[in-house]
Amino acid sequence: MMKRIVLSFLILLVVVSACKQEKPKFPVVLSLSSFHELVHPAYLINPDSIRQYVRVNLSNANDTMAWDSAMMSYYAADSAALFWMKDGVGQCADSLLYWLENSHRHGLNPALFNVSDIRTDLERFRSLQLHEGETINHLLARLEYGLTSSYLFYTCGLKYGFISPVQLLNNQEEDVKKKSDTEKQKEPYPIPLKECSKEFALEALASLRRNPFAAFRQAQPTSPFYLSMQKELARLDSVGETEFEEIPLIGDTLLKVGERHRIIPLIAGRLMQTGELKQQVSGDTLTSALLEAVNQFRLKNRLSTDNSIGTYTIRYLNRPLAYYKDHLKVNLERARWQYKPEKGTKYVIANIAAFMLQAFNEETDSILEMRICCGSVRNKTPLLYSKIYYMELNPYWNVPQNIIRKEIIPSYRRDTTYFTRNRMKVYDKNGNRVNPHDIKWAKYTAGVPFTVKQDNKEGNSLGRIIFRFPNPYAVYLHDTPSRWAFNRSNRAVSHGCVRLERALDFAFFLLEKPDELLEDRIRIAMDIAPKSDEGKKLNRSEAYRELKHYSLKEAIPLFLDYQTMYLAADGKLSYCDDIYKYDDPLLEALNKLNHK
Repeated sequence: MMKRIVLSFLILLVVVSACKQEKPKFPVVLSLSSFHELVHPAYLINPDSIRQYVRVNLSNANDTMAWDSAMMSYYAADSAALFWMKDGVGQCADSLLYWLENSHRHGLNPALFNVSDIRTDLERFRSLQLHEGETINHLLARLEYGLTSSYLFYTCGLKYGFISPVQLLNNQEEDVKKKSDTEKQKEPYPIPLKECSKEFALEALASLRRNPFAAFRQAQPTSPFYLSMQKELARLDSVGETEFEEIPLIGDTLLKVGERHRIIPLIAGRLMQTGELKQQVSGDTLTSALLEAVNQFRLKNRLSTDNSIGTYTIRYLNRPLAYYKDHLKVNLERARWQYKPEKGTKYVIANIAAFMLQAFNEETDSILEMRICCGSVRNKTPLLYSKIYYMELNPYWNVPQNIIRKEIIPSYRRDTTYFTRNRMKVYDKNGNRVNPHDIKWAKYTAGVPFTVKQDNKEGNSLGRIIFRFPNPYAVYLHDTPSRWAFNRSNRAVSHGCVRLERALDFAFFLLEKPDELLEDRIRIAMDIAPKSDEGKKLNRSEAYRELKHYSLKEAIPLFLDYQTMYLAADGKLSYCDDIYKYDDPLLEALNKLNHK
């Protein structure tokens, strides 16, 4: 009893100077040296024993992650310094627990890092409440092991992600089985990603030794996209667990400013709580202020603005807060994944879910941003990494066999002018041109022993320019004559290729440096008037030969990726529909992880 009284008195006197305070005051720190005043063996601290117990914990663990290997290497040395016991289990441990307990800011459950167990052991140590047969070294070893492993798990996870995507995106197994090998995407997530390595974990331990508080701060992701999503998640968390009253659908009715309807107060209440509407709107009349708030909501959900409100928008307004929080959690995890290939100073990222492409030039600190059209749900655009090395002007389109079978033959049987109208020619297996009217198309339900080629230039489905890159799916970025689709919110309309809204601007972006004459040669090939004086002379020269292709001096990295959150070049964050249903398996995996 006297020993505990003495210890309690010592706890009140001890102040640790090694870890300077940067957060609100933590509990008083218990110095390890004070234990040497005690004579009972259970309270005598032995660093060698602590290290030995930590090694036992590591050997009993079934995990084989990179940080486990790093911990084994570190604690194997008899001289290994104890991270959390140097001058007392105090401010450094409390600082780590502060970050772990706030891991919800990353869309994570603090229980993932055993915060409750560590906090319990820490309080037991401070109050000297040992279990029967337990020594202080057992308790300190458990704290040392728990704090270090949680720190490495947290640090590695924030750097490289907590979930591996490789086995997650094959969530439509039955649909995949029905497709041929040439149609299905063979790898669920084929973009190479970095993984947490033993070397990274050892460096994280070195950072912890140098300055623990700096190590905790440096572990936090800093990309604008990530920080924007964290800010949005905090905003939604501040709304609380509000459940919105469902807004009744109104059929084909379109509400315009000045019109009255019983659902107006429900719309206003919904937007007041989530922040789009700044001032309360009274009554049941649609005001211009409320319509403006609805349009802000539409933009945040990547919908087109309008001067009316209808059922389509109401369906979006009826989505619960959980829908948006799940979006953020899933995409925070995606944002933690790191591409393994080096991006360099110029690179291109096409976000399939957002139907947007961003071409980055870090040398000029600029972003070329444009709308894109992607593959339909039936003909998904594959996710991939490659390098654009070549652009072709006025390409011919060699129609894939599956499109011949599924679309062209049925279209021709309904309209025998189909080939003529679309400027398509048919060739046999020897390359000889044949008359499509002489072919009995009805008997070819499987393989078709003919090829179909669409003439280039005006009306060609690939437009006036195509950008090629190695990939096993025969998909590319290209121009298109079908401009109507760029005005749609859902632009999943292609057979898998990516159609560009501003193909000419993209061609200029890919060039090593601005070149007026080369740019005019590209314009001329696309039937666009040249701009430079030298370019204007080209058309008047009988010796001029139209540009047909151009190989880039340096290939440009391209990532076709899928994120259901989008940060525009102007810094505005928006939600995207999960058109390919790739969010569900990732959300399920995160929920399982968070509830372990």
